[in-house]
Formats: sequence, C-alpha cells, structure tokens
Amino acid sequence: MAFEPGGVVVTVVLRRRHLVCPLCAYATSARYDTRPDASTWRHLDLGIWRLEVRAPLARLRCPTHGVVTEGVPFARAGSRFTRDFEDLVGYLATTADKTTIGRLLRIDWDSVGRIITRVMGERLDPARLEHLFTIGVDPVTP
Repeated sequence: MAFEPGGVVVTVVLRRRHLVCPLCAYATSARYDTRPDASTWRHLDLGIWRLEVRAPLARLRCPTHGVVTEGVPFARAGSRFTRDFEDLVGYLATTADKTTIGRLLRIDWDSVGRIITRVMGERLDPARLEHLFTIGVDPVTP
C-alpha cells in the first residue's frame, strides 16, 4: 500500500496457479508473456482519497479469443474499474442521471455510460419481459 498525492494505491498479486481468460472460462498454466506495466483499476474512494488497485498481470493464448491479458476476480473484462465500483454506478443509475453520478464518483459522463452498459449486460435478467401482457385502455371522451 502506498500513499500518493492523488490518493492511495494498493498493489496486489494474484496467487492462483492458472491464468484465466477474462472472456470465457478457459484456464491454462502456460504464459504467453508478462506485461511490463502493472494494470490499474479505480476502486471505491476512501473518504476524500481516491483508491486504486494495481496488479502485475501476464498474458495467455486463449484458443477462442487469441492473446489476452489474464482476468482478475475483482474486475470485469475490459474495465478500468473494480466490480464494486461498477456495481455502485449501476445501483445509482436506477435513481440518478449520468451527470449526477459522474460528479458524485468523480468520473466522466462517458465512463458512466460504459459502466452502466457492462453492469446491466451482466446483471439484468434477460427473461424479465417474458410474462408481459398487453393492457387495453379505451380513451375516455368528455
């Protein structure tokens, strides 16, 4: 853990033996290579301090997706935010607009939209409209 002028940085190391493709369940112990720079994800703020999680990651060759950076359990594929941060944005999106969420969490408007798309793609039940039926309403004329 390190305190920097912009906030707090926590460096973590994955302890699992197999590398996992972030897009599917494929796992392998063979590395393609190791990335020279650690990946960084934005996490929930600690009061006024911005919290970031860093981890050195390797790349693997997935038979379906080609060469990809290994997946981490605390973030969704392709995201620069932790799963907890994105879930908070998804929850706030049910009651607030994108501008308010962006100001509250100190992220830009476009990031809010991309996060909402990722969270709803994973969390929204695809069968939610199966039992929907049509209600007929006759117009009332005076």
